[in-house]
Amino acid sequence: MKVWRIHIKNDVEDGYTRKDLLEFCLQNNLIGVGWNDIKTRADSVSEIKKEAQSYSNATAGFKAVNAMRQMNLDDLIWTRLEGIYYLCRVTGVWKDSKPDKTHYSLDISNYVNVEWLKIGTEDLVPGKVVSSFRPAASAQCINGVEEITAYLWNKYSKTDKYERTSEKMDIWNVLSAESIEELVLLYLQVKEKYYIYSTTMKFTTKEYECVMVNENGTRAFPQVKSGAVSLSADDYMDAVKLDPTARIFLFSVSEDYKRNNCDNIHYLKKKDLETFIVEYRTILPSLTESWIDLCNFFN
Repeated sequence: MKVWRIHIKNDVEDGYTRKDLLEFCLQNNLIGVGWNDIKTRADSVSEIKKEAQSYSNATAGFKAVNAMRQMNLDDLIWTRLEGIYYLCRVTGVWKDSKPDKTHYSLDISNYVNVEWLKIGTEDLVPGKVVSSFRPAASAQCINGVEEITAYLWNKYSKTDKYERTSEKMDIWNVLSAESIEELVLLYLQVKEKYYIYSTTMKFTTKEYECVMVNENGTRAFPQVKSGAVSLSADDYMDAVKLDPTARIFLFSVSEDYKRNNCDNIHYLKKKDLETFIVEYRTILPSLTESWIDLCNFFN
């Protein structure tokens, strides 16, 4: 099973609106791209490439329709409509499609049939999927999100369409850097009673994720790293030099810390965060809980 992304930005003919296009896709259980001059349904790269030459941007046309050609039954496709993300499960392949006048008018003649499933807003969607919408390409494959996408299909469709592994995976190898950062900040808020100055999360400093404060006015400066990154306490002394009461919280998934003798610096442990996950499961972001459940962490 592969995972794809499709931009629904088709150029409809005069007399039609984008709303008409979206309703047509939903009502007819399909999703696709335009490039209406590419009419072949041959399972052939060379045939698609030949017909794409009628466009000034032949490469873009070829890539879009060739992506549609490669979609197989039960592949999953991410798309978004007005800020809401959807998953589509392929139920009919491109080579069997039979576009009519309406398909051409709505610029969606190269399509696959699908089952639509509403997921929701960006916070429920893997970061790699969200970032895949930045390129302008009409359709493209997304690698590395197969397991979580299949899990989300099962979760939101309330089915077991896609088989899950029974093996327990290391959550620290599965969680994204963003999810780990979010988990650490939740931990500091709940267990250490620090609160985030939200404006500081927009800063582009490399030393800290944000600035936090507790009810006594003590400020905290967290740093979070995923992967095999090592953190050296000496690199984070500036905040303490400016404010001797400040506390520094360091967390690296590697737990590789180069410590110094400063009592203001605290080194977070994975086992404490794992205990926090169990105790405060109900407050975890939905996507983070999905990743954790995918790992069979609670089993």
